[in-house]
Amino acid sequence: MIDNDKLKNFFNLLVVENRKIILPYFRKEIEVETKTDLSPVTIADKLSEKKIRALILENFPEHSIQGEEFPNENLDSEYQWIIDPIDGTRSFIVGRPTFGTLVGLYKQKEPLAGLIDMPVLEETWIGIKNNGAYFNGSKIKTKDTKQISLSTIACTSPNMFNKSEFGLYTKVEKKCKNSVWGGDCHNFALLAGGYLEIVIENNLSWHDIAALVPIIEEAGGCVCDWKGNKVHEKGKGDIIACNNEFTQKEVLKLMMRNK
Repeated sequence: MIDNDKLKNFFNLLVVENRKIILPYFRKEIEVETKTDLSPVTIADKLSEKKIRALILENFPEHSIQGEEFPNENLDSEYQWIIDPIDGTRSFIVGRPTFGTLVGLYKQKEPLAGLIDMPVLEETWIGIKNNGAYFNGSKIKTKDTKQISLSTIACTSPNMFNKSEFGLYTKVEKKCKNSVWGGDCHNFALLAGGYLEIVIENNLSWHDIAALVPIIEEAGGCVCDWKGNKVHEKGKGDIIACNNEFTQKEVLKLMMRNK
């Protein structure tokens, strides 16, 4: 097992070095490429991932690396790092500060640690298995709300859903006290920090999800797919994150009733 202090120090190093790369490109005129999946990518995405990969290889040379922009490396290792250099590239492109860098660490496919860093907002969210979750160094926990009727639900965009999927989402949304759109990975960080109770999204890639799981779970929350199963690398990219198991059970009942 990797020492917890070593992991924290490494995440702090990633934050410092990654912000040096990303921030100079923020709200600057840069070229935007379109990938084969029609998602955008910029030089900031690519340089960020290259730097994170280099730091991982320097500090954990035996570990595997999976990233959004470049091929996987050393997949035989029991430790896997999963990188999304800029989660919310569309937000980054238009100058919104709600994009973030996601880095997850798994051991034999089980979540070990996660980082969400919001460079512009100067917010760092970290979760380490059996060691808790932290916001800028201070321990955090999810809200203790146990009713959907008192909860706030968040989602990045309705474009994540087809018609029937959006119908399932709105079944939950209509039961909630508040609903907010936009946010990208920041929604999941805010859930872990105790500011909202539910995030439901769909059509995500594994690099969009991996880092979120250990942070939310270590803060006391729950993460599953739309059928209530554990999220994993081969999943469909559907995710329900809740502040606790009581909220999760209510959400799943609504989404699985009369589908």
